[in-house]
Amino acid sequence: MQPVAVIDIGSNSMCLLIATRLRDGSLVAVAKHKSVARLRDAIDDKGNLTADGVARGLSALRDFAQILDNWNVTRVRAVATAALRAATNGEAFVEQAARQTGLHLEVISGDEEARLAYLGVRHGLGQAANGPILCADIGGGSSELLIGDAGRVVTSVSTPIGALVVSRELLGPDPVGFDQVDAARAVLKQRFADAAQVVGRHPIGLAVATSGTIQRVARIAQALAGRQVDDVHRQVLTYPQLQMVIDALASAENQHTRLNIPAMDPQRADNLLGGALIFEAVADLLGLKAWTISMDGLRIGVLSELAQMW
Repeated sequence: MQPVAVIDIGSNSMCLLIATRLRDGSLVAVAKHKSVARLRDAIDDKGNLTADGVARGLSALRDFAQILDNWNVTRVRAVATAALRAATNGEAFVEQAARQTGLHLEVISGDEEARLAYLGVRHGLGQAANGPILCADIGGGSSELLIGDAGRVVTSVSTPIGALVVSRELLGPDPVGFDQVDAARAVLKQRFADAAQVVGRHPIGLAVATSGTIQRVARIAQALAGRQVDDVHRQVLTYPQLQMVIDALASAENQHTRLNIPAMDPQRADNLLGGALIFEAVADLLGLKAWTISMDGLRIGVLSELAQMW
């Protein structure tokens, strides 16, 4: 089958995923590429993407365009989330990208981001996601919470704070310890109170977490317990396990020590604590005892819709 592709332009990284569909309807990834462009960190005091940020983003997109051409992909959807939603010159970046790469970027809303993540979760979890579920997608620059039931979006809410925002604005520069963590916890409880109230009005049969942050937290939790797990899809991360990882990150205090934590991803070491604290805050506000991990989220959601058009 002709491959389809999605480009996900996030606050922390830019990802390209190319997949093909088998006859049974399942999606099989044939190529994955990632660039840690950190667009959220490239937004200056005036709200503009800096020249360096624009250059990094366009460079990654040029590489992606060449890869798409090599694979002869003609059906692609490129979506941009929190960083370009926030950037005052986001529209100018979209126009530059179209001129230089031929790629047409969509700056999607928080609600659309949540809907696509829910589609991805349902695709990956199958029957387990048929009932009422909470889907939490914590990115670098924003967090999306959604209640879905049998494929229908019941309600969703987007909060403009993500792992990078917490790490830069609430935790601050190294050394980061428990004093900074406790202060960030208090702020996050306030910042997510309204979002939790919105989704908390509805029944939650399963709490599903999808993002690179929670996947890495789950791997670290397994490693700290002496187990090595490569695939955390459908794994359950309990609240005590989440707190164990937070304690390990807070005890590390600096980047060098964080890199020594078992199963740490060097590309996430400096912002993982921020994302973990958001998942903890949401769990506290909603009284959740555990998160079920989904490896599938927004990108798979986009691909599943594209595949339905074949």
